[in-house]
Amino acid sequence: MSNLNTISKVLERLVLTRITSHYNTSSAIDPLQSAYRPNHSCETALLRVTDISEAFDAGESVLLVALDQSMAFDCIDHHTLLDRL
Repeated sequence: MSNLNTISKVLERLVLTRITSHYNTSSAIDPLQSAYRPNHSCETALLRVTDISEAFDAGESVLLVALDQSMAFDCIDHHTLLDRL
């Protein structure tokens, strides 16, 4: 029996830990990003929206970008889309 599978899992976990700590401490990812980060979710994004609404009420400049493309092309006739492209 080979220990290669176990060794590869340990190595994968080690690399993931190092990469995660790197992008959390560097400026590679915006600290306000909620997607694809541990302990961040829709709830943390909604908390930021309340911060945005408070800033808007205070007369500050506000910018919100929200993208949800999970089902963007499910309702479109694909033949029509290809013709227009």
